[in-house]
Amino acid sequence: MVSKPTFTEPTQSEPTLSESDIRYVLAEYRTLGQLCEGRAQSVAEVQALISGGRLPQATYVLPSGEARFPPDYFALVDEAGGVDALPARFRARYLAASATSPSADADADEDWAGYLTGQFGVCLRSVTPESMAEKNRLIRRIEALVETPAGGDVAWREQLRATVDALDEIERPFTDFDRQRWADTSRGRHIDRMRERYPAAFGKAFEGRESMV
Repeated sequence: MVSKPTFTEPTQSEPTLSESDIRYVLAEYRTLGQLCEGRAQSVAEVQALISGGRLPQATYVLPSGEARFPPDYFALVDEAGGVDALPARFRARYLAASATSPSADADADEDWAGYLTGQFGVCLRSVTPESMAEKNRLIRRIEALVETPAGGDVAWREQLRATVDALDEIERPFTDFDRQRWADTSRGRHIDRMRERYPAAFGKAFEGRESMV
């Protein structure tokens, strides 16, 4: 049975950000002050919306207590036309991107909840309903492929490599902090581990036409 990607609870009560993690977060994420520059809403107003469960929480909180958010934090709400329209617009876009999935309705509900936690900012380069739906689709495809592995089959290797590479394109690298708090990540399970487990599908010499063991 193909598993549904979920947001799991941290495995440690006090995971820590390493120095390299902090450098990554500072380079890749923004403060609310930075994000609110030139906007009508003040930082305090946005914080109230976050506290009320109407906008996503911070993706990372540094040891100093400074909250950090993805650079495209406001893109979705701006496209929706405001906070009031955000839930319906999120759902409409998500369902349009998941039209062929029989679990689209349940996925939309689950990923809306995940979106509000801020955790999609950890794993996705672009935090959109489309990329969330695509992540689910790709993970399910990878899991379906490895349920019936056929490493000696060129077509199977091509499909696995293409699907894993597509997931790699939309996912962020994650941090040591993320690996501490979750013990495993979607990148670890469905990208790194696939490349380690099926090297013939990802070797530089493999171009999809060679017969490799």
